Amino acid sequence: MNASTVIRTLRVPPAHHPARVDIRALLGDAWCSLPATTRARFADHAASAEYRGSFDEVRASFAGRLFSWCCTLLGTPVAPFTGKDVPATVHVFATPDGGTAWQRIYEFPGRKPCVVESVKRLSREGTLVEALPARLRMGLDVYARDGALHFVSNAYYFELGPLRIALPDWLPPGTTHVEHIDLGDGRFRFTMRVRHRWLGEVFYQTGCFSDPGRDATPPRAP
Repeated sequence: MNASTVIRTLRVPPAHHPARVDIRALLGDAWCSLPATTRARFADHAASAEYRGSFDEVRASFAGRLFSWCCTLLGTPVAPFTGKDVPATVHVFATPDGGTAWQRIYEFPGRKPCVVESVKRLSREGTLVEALPARLRMGLDVYARDGALHFVSNAYYFELGPLRIALPDWLPPGTTHVEHIDLGDGRFRFTMRVRHRWLGEVFYQTGCFSDPGRDATPPRAP
């Protein structure tokens, strides 16, 4: 298998995994297949950054809207609104436990800013997880393909101290797939798709963002 095609890394051995999230270590040789600008965005765990841009589209099915509104009782793991050309800001910063927080602020017209935040961190076994509100966790596979960085969910569970309560895979929302695609000139595209095996597409959003100091004039999604 060519590293520039698909490299799928499930874990770093517990005896060797770092206390902090290190995408470079999780990808191994596939790290070098990514564009230099993508590597720069994910290389420095301690650095903070602010990316400005907009989402071309934020959509959800009826099941997705119902799920997101139910989740507002626990927090806001997904945006509870939909729209097009939604201005947004993404803040990335390190957390004290070695994780990396991704805070997305959506500015839906006529509404207060909507804040969605999650933290990528390592599990006890050295696998990558996304920490969501209400102690919900989403296990992640990370790989590089065709110059893009991909994060794909492989499990959902609640983490209560040393206990883990796994959620059946037939429950919503479904498989989450996030792509980080470099566009050159200090810009990148963020795309998130969530598909359920019975309900089909539940959530979809895509948008273009600029590195700090760049003037965002995002191209439309193809």
